[in-house]
Amino acid sequence: MFALFIAQTSTAGQALDTLSNAIEVSQKTVESWNLLWFNTFNTQESALWIALVKLGLILAGMSVIYLAVTSGKEIIEKQSWSELIAMLIWPIVILFFLSNNGKILAESVKFIHGIGGAQVQQILDIQLGEMTFRSALTDVNLTSAAKEEIEKLYSECQGKVGEALVECWNEKKEAAQAILNEAEQKNGSPLKSLQRFVENLANVTNVADIASGDFAGQVFRSTVLPIIRLILRAVQWAFVNILEAALLLTALFAPVAMGLSLLPLQGKPIWAWLVGFMSLFGIQLGYNIVVGLVAIVIVNSDAELVTDIAFLFFLAVFAPVLAISIARGGGTALYNAIANNTKQLTDIVSNAIGVFAGKLI
Repeated sequence: MFALFIAQTSTAGQALDTLSNAIEVSQKTVESWNLLWFNTFNTQESALWIALVKLGLILAGMSVIYLAVTSGKEIIEKQSWSELIAMLIWPIVILFFLSNNGKILAESVKFIHGIGGAQVQQILDIQLGEMTFRSALTDVNLTSAAKEEIEKLYSECQGKVGEALVECWNEKKEAAQAILNEAEQKNGSPLKSLQRFVENLANVTNVADIASGDFAGQVFRSTVLPIIRLILRAVQWAFVNILEAALLLTALFAPVAMGLSLLPLQGKPIWAWLVGFMSLFGIQLGYNIVVGLVAIVIVNSDAELVTDIAFLFFLAVFAPVLAISIARGGGTALYNAIANNTKQLTDIVSNAIGVFAGKLI
């Protein structure tokens, strides 16, 4: 009977469609990015990846020539076999990763991406108190979306007066309850703030109360608020997708970074690439953590409705800035640690191999 009512009430049905579409769009966006990763790193069919691997090999070849001209002659004259072995280690490593259309490098990049993506998703399932980040975010988002749809519903009464206003107001009660029930079903648990919101609207039955600022102000929508919500959601959507695009673009530059790593620079470009790649996961991780923490605070304080616009603003502006700032500092520290330790490790390994080769020769 209740389901039949939902089906027959067009406005409520549209509201429920909006909630479902939002979830569906989010899932399809994730699936689209995964498909893009699969196609881009197909080492047999991806023309873009194959072209970048060839560029990496060209840069590596030019770097080998440069090293041979600048250091090779001196090493041979000194008959320093350990230095010669050390000089050959990186070309062998690069050839190993870039051979066969860069298959090993592509698999390595996808492996890192898979691990990083899994960690970012797992952070949402961490239990903090009585709820997880994911459940708190779902609670806040569903409450906000359902409230917006209820506002649309009651806004149809805006401009009416007298009995026409009361009659219109009363007609919206069941549709508002339907939206609440659907939102709670999707959430899997009660949405207490939204329940109180719907109950308060349902308890108003006379013209004076409806027209008062307390109730009319809650649902008779300003034309500005929907625009603000739309802009903030667009900014948040853009930030999340820009991060995904940055991950993919950075991953595509792996062959170039690998090819340039032969040059005698202060730091190997491949380590700078790796740190940059991991730092993007750091931004995603930090963003999910800070957004999850704030969502839990909002749910625990029953402030989902009060913080409606404020939380959207936080998602679109403050959380990205905070996540980027933290990841930038962590990325720099990580790069220094990797660069220093790798240089020491490379020196130890190359010296050991050189000494061993010298004894054999």
